[in-house]
Amino acid sequence: MRSETYSRDRYHHGNLPEVLIDEGSKVLAEKGIDGFSMREVARRAGVAVAAPSHHFGNAKGLLTAIAAQGFGKLAKNMELAATASRDSEDRVVAMCQAYRAMGMSDPGYAAIMFRVELVDESDQRFQEQAARAFGLFEEALERAASRSVDAAQISYAARTLWATMHGLVDLKMIKDQEAEELIRFAVRTLLAGIR
Repeated sequence: MRSETYSRDRYHHGNLPEVLIDEGSKVLAEKGIDGFSMREVARRAGVAVAAPSHHFGNAKGLLTAIAAQGFGKLAKNMELAATASRDSEDRVVAMCQAYRAMGMSDPGYAAIMFRVELVDESDQRFQEQAARAFGLFEEALERAASRSVDAAQISYAARTLWATMHGLVDLKMIKDQEAEELIRFAVRTLLAGIR
């Protein structure tokens, strides 16, 4: 009865979609995509089995919302990290470190953000948040590179750096200090290559 009252209160205050996204990311972190189910998310949120479908339509809708929120968090974390340094190259490094840190601390989001076959890529919020996060890499690299570098080179470098950071998240056996050295090396090498 207590959980029903708690769930009703959360629903009444209008934050049930956020609760479902949060619980969904936890399911992904603990069980992976193969163990993800709307039923399990509803159970953890303490709501009726139909509640996630009411808000997100189906599993793909909820996974898309989780991925969109993950990209939003990533963008926010990278923006915050970038403000800690005045040096343009150090800003890129800090953003990369924030990317890896989020991937390590929020594995549920990392598990779905890049699984394009499982999300609705046409979803507006997903598109906006993914573009915002990726755009930060492009902007930071553009500031750190010379003014003569064209947009195509910046975009290519940003995609390369994006893929490198994703790889560092997946390679969990790499320790923090080594990851930091690899990040600095990758940023320095990329910038030298496009300057």
